[in-house]
Amino acid sequence: MKKFSKILCLFVIACMVFAAFAGCADQPAETKPAETKATTTDAATTAADATEAQDETTEAEEVTTEAEEVTTEEETTESGEIVVDGDTVKIGTREELFAFAESVLDGDADYEDKTILLTADIDLDPTLEGGKHWIPISTDGLDYATIDGGGHVINGMTIAPEDLEVSGNDGNIYGSGFIGISSTSLTIKNITFTNALIDSNTKHCGCVIGSIEELGSVVELDNVTVAGLTLNGGVGVEGDIEGISFRVGCLVGANIVGNCDVTITNCKAENCNIFGFHNIGGIMGCVVSGQLTLENCAVDNVHLNYSAGYANNENYKNPVVARYFADPFYCVTDYWGEYHTDVDLSHGNTMKDVDSYDIRNDIHYADQEGKDADYPDEAYPVGGGVIRPKDERPD
Repeated sequence: MKKFSKILCLFVIACMVFAAFAGCADQPAETKPAETKATTTDAATTAADATEAQDETTEAEEVTTEAEEVTTEEETTESGEIVVDGDTVKIGTREELFAFAESVLDGDADYEDKTILLTADIDLDPTLEGGKHWIPISTDGLDYATIDGGGHVINGMTIAPEDLEVSGNDGNIYGSGFIGISSTSLTIKNITFTNALIDSNTKHCGCVIGSIEELGSVVELDNVTVAGLTLNGGVGVEGDIEGISFRVGCLVGANIVGNCDVTITNCKAENCNIFGFHNIGGIMGCVVSGQLTLENCAVDNVHLNYSAGYANNENYKNPVVARYFADPFYCVTDYWGEYHTDVDLSHGNTMKDVDSYDIRNDIHYADQEGKDADYPDEAYPVGGGVIRPKDERPD
């Protein structure tokens, strides 16, 4: 019996071992679906990678296309073509600004009532590759136009005597500045001129406008700054003032035709050095009485150098007389010697470090020094203008 039980136990153990072996043998068949799933996943990943790669290729092609478009646009811009968008003329490069100037000088374009808008800073330094001198433009074709700097800068404008091609109302060639002669109503705003160099041997010079000459015109300058200007209007020698500029200002040379409405607001002249015969002003060289509104303007570190004493007129040699040929803001035609700066300061205008230099007599005057007293009783020696006591002068 014991022997039989032992045999039975061995049989049962053998069956269990066989069953276990059979289970192990069936296991690979159960893993096949898992392997198939893994293969499917790999295929899907490969397909996704391919799609992503294709997308990246497409994006790269789009970037390349955009780059080509930008390049084409830049090439068009550098060509100097003028971009007109409705009533706005957009200027963003030196070439475009020169093209605009040429169209005005040639009389080929009509910008009446349009806005000429700067879209970038522009460097006119003639020493740069492709650079050249600026030829002052007139305002023919710019009636009631607006030159809007958009807060941008025109740097390095350079003008020489041979660049003056604009004739004034007396037939002589004169009027030196970004605009030589203003003969229409015009607005200039939101612009800064830096490091301009003007060499001149003629009348009426200013960095922005040389001469305002149209009866009844309305000219406005607002938020215009001239910084670092050098205006060489000549010095002269005793008895010889040939070729010396007169009526010279940092912003505007002169308005002497009368019946013009000139308004200059929120403007500034700083770090400027200007030379001329007489009527030298930090803002405007010379203006007809009552034809200028000047408000909230600043003159800072400006040197006004005048050489009127070299003339044959003996009165001009008198430093007391010559002193009235320079003023921190402007000189006035029909009351040349009158002290008006007290009124100007009451209108929000400021002056700082203004140096007026009488070249012949070698005298420097700070700010309004030398003009605090009423002028001598005799008639002023220019145009018969009479000096009125301060309490009789208009505000």
